[in-house]
Amino acid sequence: MKKLIGNISGILVIATALTASPTPAQTAPAPAPHKPRPSAKATMAVWSPDVQKALGISSDDFKADGLNKLTQPQLANLMTSAKPDPNKHWLVCPASGTAPIGQIHVLVTVAGDDSTGAIAGQILHAISSLTGVLIVDTPAAADRALHVVIQEQTTAKRTIGFTASYLTATPCTEDIAGKKTDVELKGTLGTYTDAKGAGLATDLAGMLDQDLQPLRSATTAPSTR
Repeated sequence: MKKLIGNISGILVIATALTASPTPAQTAPAPAPHKPRPSAKATMAVWSPDVQKALGISSDDFKADGLNKLTQPQLANLMTSAKPDPNKHWLVCPASGTAPIGQIHVLVTVAGDDSTGAIAGQILHAISSLTGVLIVDTPAAADRALHVVIQEQTTAKRTIGFTASYLTATPCTEDIAGKKTDVELKGTLGTYTDAKGAGLATDLAGMLDQDLQPLRSATTAPSTR
């Protein structure tokens, strides 16, 4: 009986020893080295009619201006940035000193009680006689504008003469989201009230002559260079 117990004890000791033995650690497999994906070749910019429309660049100038060195996305961003911004409002007016030396372009309009056009002719003649003044027909060509409205003065249904209201202005161009419109910056507002006088045209020309003095100073100022 003792021998049986001894054998059982030996078996228990061996089993216990086996149970207590540390389990060998399992080594995780090493991760595969990361291989960078080959980058796609960038598409280079090419000219198209849309480029002409957005940037004003012809196919001949596209390469000369270096735009062919951009990628297509870069060119697309450039074209997008060139599109008119609906929130931008530009007012472009003639800069002082940009007219030829000693020459100022004036737009003259005459309206009102002048059925024969005789008074308008006198006004145009008097203004064109001013030194360095050239009469033009469009706002875009003008450095200054003079607008005159003639009023006939009567007594007992008889015409006794004419008076006039006048306004000087600076022609400008208003640009809203790419849409351009002719506008004016208002200048001097005045009247000629001597209905019986013969100097309406002469007086208007004298007034305009004074109004043009700042422009004359700019166009005749000597260079400081």
